[in-house]
Amino acid sequence: MRSPARPVAPVHRPGPLAVRGTVEGFYGPPWSHAERLAHLEFSARIGLNTYVYAPKDDPHHRARWRQPYPERELAQLAELAAAARRLGIRFVYAISPGLSMRYADDADHRALAAKAGQLADAGVRSFALFFDDVPAELSRPEELERWPGPGGAGAAHGETCASFVSNFLHPRGIREPLLVCPTDYAGTETTPYREQFARTAPPDVVVAWTGTDIVVGGVTRDDIDRAAASYRRRIVLWDNFPVNDFEPARLFLGPLTGRPGDLVGAGLDGVLANPMVQAVPSRIPLVSVADWAADPRGYDPAASARRALATVAGAGATDLAPLVAACSAWPPSADQDAELVRAVDDALAGRPGGTEVLTARLSELARGCRAAAEPAPLVSALRPWLDAGAAMAEAGLAAVLLLQAATGGPGAEQVSALREEARLALAAAESHYADVLRSVIPPFVRQVLDRAAPAEPEHVGAAPLALLVTGPRRTAGDEVMTDLLARRGYLVCRRATSRPEEIAAAALVVVTRGAGEPAIEAVARVGVPLLAWHGYACLGLARRRDVLLARDQVRIEDPGDPIAAGLAGAVPVYRGPAAMTAAAEVGPGARVVARTDEDRPAVFHYPQGARLADGTTAPAPRVGLFLGPDGPAPWLISEQGHAMLAAALDRLTVAAHRPASRATIPRQVVPSPAQPQRLARVPEAPR
Repeated sequence: MRSPARPVAPVHRPGPLAVRGTVEGFYGPPWSHAERLAHLEFSARIGLNTYVYAPKDDPHHRARWRQPYPERELAQLAELAAAARRLGIRFVYAISPGLSMRYADDADHRALAAKAGQLADAGVRSFALFFDDVPAELSRPEELERWPGPGGAGAAHGETCASFVSNFLHPRGIREPLLVCPTDYAGTETTPYREQFARTAPPDVVVAWTGTDIVVGGVTRDDIDRAAASYRRRIVLWDNFPVNDFEPARLFLGPLTGRPGDLVGAGLDGVLANPMVQAVPSRIPLVSVADWAADPRGYDPAASARRALATVAGAGATDLAPLVAACSAWPPSADQDAELVRAVDDALAGRPGGTEVLTARLSELARGCRAAAEPAPLVSALRPWLDAGAAMAEAGLAAVLLLQAATGGPGAEQVSALREEARLALAAAESHYADVLRSVIPPFVRQVLDRAAPAEPEHVGAAPLALLVTGPRRTAGDEVMTDLLARRGYLVCRRATSRPEEIAAAALVVVTRGAGEPAIEAVARVGVPLLAWHGYACLGLARRRDVLLARDQVRIEDPGDPIAAGLAGAVPVYRGPAAMTAAAEVGPGARVVARTDEDRPAVFHYPQGARLADGTTAPAPRVGLFLGPDGPAPWLISEQGHAMLAAALDRLTVAAHRPASRATIPRQVVPSPAQPQRLARVPEAPR
């Protein structure tokens, strides 16, 4: 087995946080053994002193927690524990039994101790119990009888901790406080769960807490004090930074921000940062975690970011800096690049400096992404994002040239050529699964394309109308859907708000993620076929629509259904993990074609006249599909997913055939406030 190259002396820095480390606690592919060994070495080099082993997708940690580790995996954990000791790092093994543990059954408590005993015999000296992301309420009769009333799960979890301490840790001579992640791990308010947990758990357990929410942009001293008081225990900040399991196409490479400096006297023992699935790129933001933990009061995010890139990238820092800057936004809901967002707004509004900033930033991004070559392990891990960043930069630069040409009033032939170049560059950029500036550059390119498009005359409807109910800005998913509908002979009318005459003229309706509730309500009872991946409750398709994160496959339940497209078994409908739509409580008339791993309907349909979830009957065929916020975007949907979407459209198209409407329907894109109020040609979708 591989051993660390040579011990690296840990950096000891004064500071109020005793626990300074990481928790490998993300969903998705766990790190490899080699990556963990390298991570321990790096942690010691930058001053981190704790590593918690808790990968959600290690079955022996969570799903099959009762089962002992096979010999090979156990030997690797033993090597990790030994390497950590040499490096001065506390190695903590976390067991997560909450998915199936029978809390009132002594046999399961013995199984928990036996599992920990196997790890202790292999050299593990620190343990944690995790009850995160498990049912928040007890359900077994014997458990409800033993821990009745609100917060019963908290009491059961607290007693489990007490039993583990008294029956396993103390007999083994392990006296350090037990680290516990409760089910109620976010927020600052006292809850019945926390009250019951505080009543039954050992007084010295340390509680892992994620902040006011699961992923947060900021944590204040008041948040910490209130959270510690709510648990009546000391806490460790389980910082879900820079984790990306909820949005795997993105990287978060910027510094830690929004963390307090005044921690003297707080009930906070330290921080455990949850890294990204990508182990080597995670090192860049983890340097800033180490900097803050070592000196919260003196922490400077900008200075830490510069030090981090130099520490991790070395001589390659200059080439990698533009990509890191483009992937530095935090929290995930923030603009991907605030400077570029302002530059886009300025460019579209004709304000000075906008196109200059865009040109400079995007030129440097394209150059850096193409030139990056070292260090090899980091560049290799970043390669999908480097390629995507270069393509996205080139699309933005093509749009800048088109915008300048259109504004300068050159000949129509020159504008047409530049428009085609921008369209092709955008298609190339959006073919990448990796997300670099996807929320910034493509909307800019599309607005420029629409501005430069020749006006298209209105068409008298000689073909059936498909009404695409979507958001105010055209997306890549809209373009793919428009192309699919056009290939089936439809005239596509894309609307954020539909006029009654358009609804009346429609032969088919598609409801996408961007649609607002009033627009969905307006088409809920149309007597024509309808396809949706949004607005399930409003449309009567299900009691609730849930968005499941980091999913990429469905399980075909009815392979004989035409919408299954001849597929069977587990089917990858996405090119990589992303948000997926699932239905909760479909109606009795629903025919479920495919389900998620959680057994939720992901593809289902109602024949005309079938009973919907809201008790009404379907006025025409209805289909619910797995697509998420990006719809059938070219960077996301797989060949199999595309086949199921096409099959659903084919089925609905057969039902939609009727005499063509004679309504006058413009084939147009809804203008955004920044666009001139005129019709624009719908560009062809990337093929």
